[in-house]
Amino acid sequence: MNRDEAVAILKSPEGREETRRVYKLGRAFDMVLQMIYSGDHSRAEAEQLVDGLAELAEKFFPGSADTFGIIYGRRLGRAISEVYGKND
Repeated sequence: MNRDEAVAILKSPEGREETRRVYKLGRAFDMVLQMIYSGDHSRAEAEQLVDGLAELAEKFFPGSADTFGIIYGRRLGRAISEVYGKND
């Protein structure tokens, strides 16, 4: 694929919609991460936030559970461990 083909895909209605979903998921991730680091929630509530984000990712990108775990899950798990300690 050359540059012009990639630009055409991104400018298509489908490409714009996918870009919108990626943006929204990224913003939701940022919000969940901030909420975890605030420490204003219990560990169970923080884990529910992560579960909700995973559900949103699955809604936006069906079949993306493994990708979610790689891209977001590890970082969110690390944040929960930093704030609430290791899960025994």
